[in-house]
Amino acid sequence: MTVSPKRHLAKTISYRILSTSIGFITMWLVTGSITVGAAFGIIELVWKPIQYYIHERVWYRYIKYGVTKVENPIKPDTRIIESISTEISETVSTTSPKRLVYTKKTE
Repeated sequence: MTVSPKRHLAKTISYRILSTSIGFITMWLVTGSITVGAAFGIIELVWKPIQYYIHERVWYRYIKYGVTKVENPIKPDTRIIESISTEISETVSTTSPKRLVYTKKTE
């Protein structure tokens, strides 16, 4: 399994939209000033994505807490698959297709 940096960037953007909205509304309600709320929201909007992205990449690259390695799944023996496909192809090629004829029963 590989996770591209684009995934982390998309998570960062969606998180920031939600978080900045909550921060702006909270500061506006606490201070009663839309200017303070907007200033807080703009500062937070610029700095926090950078901080979050770095935090996310550090965790992904260096911190292995909660990550387990999955062994490769058991692959089937290809000799068995080849022998089955050979048998099927021989059966198909040696038997001719049968034509079905439908007749209407009359009374």
